[in-house]
Amino acid sequence: MKSVKVQLAEKLPLAGLRFLVTRQDSPEISLTKMLQTQGASVLTAQMTQIVAPVSWESFDAATLQVSKIDWAIFSSRNGVHHCQKRLNELGLLTQIIFSNIKTACIGQATATALSDLGITPELVPEHFQSEGLISAFGQYDLHKKLCWLIQAESARKILPAALEKAGAQLITTPVYRNIPETRDYSFLLTELEDNKLDWVLFASPSAVNNFHNVIPAGFWSSLTIVPKIACLGEITAAAVRHFGWNVEAQPDIQDFEHLVKMLCKIKSDNINSR
Repeated sequence: MKSVKVQLAEKLPLAGLRFLVTRQDSPEISLTKMLQTQGASVLTAQMTQIVAPVSWESFDAATLQVSKIDWAIFSSRNGVHHCQKRLNELGLLTQIIFSNIKTACIGQATATALSDLGITPELVPEHFQSEGLISAFGQYDLHKKLCWLIQAESARKILPAALEKAGAQLITTPVYRNIPETRDYSFLLTELEDNKLDWVLFASPSAVNNFHNVIPAGFWSSLTIVPKIACLGEITAAAVRHFGWNVEAQPDIQDFEHLVKMLCKIKSDNINSR
């Protein structure tokens, strides 16, 4: 006879499903725990590392001219975290640095990270991509406004190009970079070959690219059962489709909470359709 604990676990929305999480969980947010709370089994295989930029020179220089800056623009929660970390290393208080600067950010998770530091974003677009922020900036006069882009190395060029077209002056400072994780992934290939994974979850294009590099040529298409793929964001989804793979889940709101909700709904819909 099954225990009450086991019976309750089997009633959770994602019970019976096994997910591959390809990102590193952080103390602030854990996709793994969110999935497990809903009854899922989770395998983690981090595809990228987030490390410091090659140089802090441009960022450190920007902190010396904050009185001239009109807008600070954050593209991710990681940008907020590593910005604050560097300011702490410089002996500077984040709230003071941004006290007289308007802030804009991409995504509710980024906005929450700023709010946790006591910074209320002026602008958070409904569409959580650079294109959404560009559209939202349409209500502001950016002519000769000094905008400080705080982002990853090798970030997309669409946002700075649009800001410059609107007449803004830019300071671009990388505060982190994604590099491929180097480790033995044979355990992952075994899981895939043994059909033990139902879903693979990606949160960045770099994770998609490294996953593709990890698996041997032709391996994915040779699987007896191909796992479904879920993504955060259109850029990540585009990276998946670039390799000819299908995207089965992509929430409109780009955060982990809405991703997990969508996965639960898909599972529920599949059960109800039987």
